[in-house]
Amino acid sequence: MEIRSDEIATNRYAPDADRAINLYSTGAAEGLTLGQLVAAVCVRTAGALEEQSVNKMNRMNACTEKLEKASECMRRIAEDRMSDWTAEREYLEGEVGVVGLPDGLDSHEKRMQAVDAVKKKLEILTRQAQEDMIDMQTLISRRDMTFNTSSNIVRTMGNSKMNAAGRMI
Repeated sequence: MEIRSDEIATNRYAPDADRAINLYSTGAAEGLTLGQLVAAVCVRTAGALEEQSVNKMNRMNACTEKLEKASECMRRIAEDRMSDWTAEREYLEGEVGVVGLPDGLDSHEKRMQAVDAVKKKLEILTRQAQEDMIDMQTLISRRDMTFNTSSNIVRTMGNSKMNAAGRMI
């Protein structure tokens, strides 16, 4: 399953009275208060982090799919249930990146050689998947922190306006 970044509803605009400020265009930040500008930058940063998270998730999904297919192939090799070794070998070498596969599986030793080669690549892919998961958690944490910072700024701005209005009464 692939997630496209345009499917994620991220607001990359800072409110300014009745209109939205697009900070992607030059000159759009004129007239913004410091709080509005900081909030807009935080929201924009959070959107960029969200997009990075989506891209990382798509790469992780592809890696997981490779792991599952390679594991199933390794089981079939070990159980001597391989029907088309040539096609499986091409997939393992080309798509998964397994090296050291034998030309045929006509003996127990060649099957074990193939299993060992696939197992080595699975270990590498598993380590990479764990590292990707840590990276993903870091991205999500940074995104959440940025959204929280933006929310706190907006809340503080609202509270300071209410306090100023209360002093005027």
